[in-house]
Amino acid sequence: MKVCVVGTGNTGSAYAAILSLAGCEVALLKTTDANPENFDAIRRNRGISLIGVDGSKAFAPIKTATRDPEEALSDPVDAIFVLLQTSGLERAASLVGSALKRARMTVVSPGYLGSVFFRRELGERCAIYAEGESPAYDSRIERPGVVRICFKNIRNALGFMAPETAADGLELAGRLVDTYRYSRANVVDSALRNPNLVLHTLGCVASASRIEYSQGDFWMYREAFTPSVWRALDRLDAERIAVLRAFGGAPTSYLQDCAFRNAPDQTGDPLETFRVYARSGGPKGPATLESRYLTEDVPNGLGLLCSLGAALGIPTPVAESVLTLAGALLGRDFKAESRTIESLGFDSLGELRRFCGV
Repeated sequence: MKVCVVGTGNTGSAYAAILSLAGCEVALLKTTDANPENFDAIRRNRGISLIGVDGSKAFAPIKTATRDPEEALSDPVDAIFVLLQTSGLERAASLVGSALKRARMTVVSPGYLGSVFFRRELGERCAIYAEGESPAYDSRIERPGVVRICFKNIRNALGFMAPETAADGLELAGRLVDTYRYSRANVVDSALRNPNLVLHTLGCVASASRIEYSQGDFWMYREAFTPSVWRALDRLDAERIAVLRAFGGAPTSYLQDCAFRNAPDQTGDPLETFRVYARSGGPKGPATLESRYLTEDVPNGLGLLCSLGAALGIPTPVAESVLTLAGALLGRDFKAESRTIESLGFDSLGELRRFCGV
């Protein structure tokens, strides 16, 4: 199949390599000027060196690595995987929309409702729109042109923009990435299940002094979540679940969703699943508060949660507090920067519901 991967960071490089090694014809599209070294190495080498979870090594040829959307999307494609920081999704949707001929499916993962931007730009040129809550692979660029898979999920779910497309979309996604075997109620359900919405945001705010004091020697997954922080996280998660329930999502906790993605046995203690991940697969960092853990997940994740909660009449006091504190720590107004119903282009909650098929 022909696949376009949008994004050349950790996740985009991992997906591009794995899809290539599975036999897909892959075009890799870079949409920003940031961190060019990895992209330049991929172009120079005409492929990506992949290190597996078990340490195995393989070279994945990439047919096209480009900054030009016309070159990446010169022919119809079976799938577009958009694997970017969510702050860049609106611009990426415009770039893809300017060049796309036709696609069977577009997957935005994670999205914080970024799939809205793509449906608006691509329209009927794409048949199926999906949003993921978390990528299938945790990965890190070891050096330019070389990506390591740190952890692979056991299960992943997608939400679909139109309910009638879910069966066909899940079948196609599962053929490309074998962990995509489950569907959520809708794209809002998936958007609010991005684990970083609760984990990165509160974990960093609660660890601000430790992050700065450690000067790069900080492991959030191992260090941040003491009993008091878990109590606060449970409160934040309860706000997320209340909003999730209003959109038809199953009211499962962050830890239950973590176990869904990562635990072979679904009957065990989900907190132990998190602890195993923290010890063995959880990445180091962040090294600074000026990290996507705050600059992305606070305005786009918590901002979206607060906006939806306000429209539904559901209080979100912990989310609003973390939003305010994170902005104070970084000297920014994250409330003004937030992804909201209005910033997504809707005049009302009802309009968002109709557009997203919720």
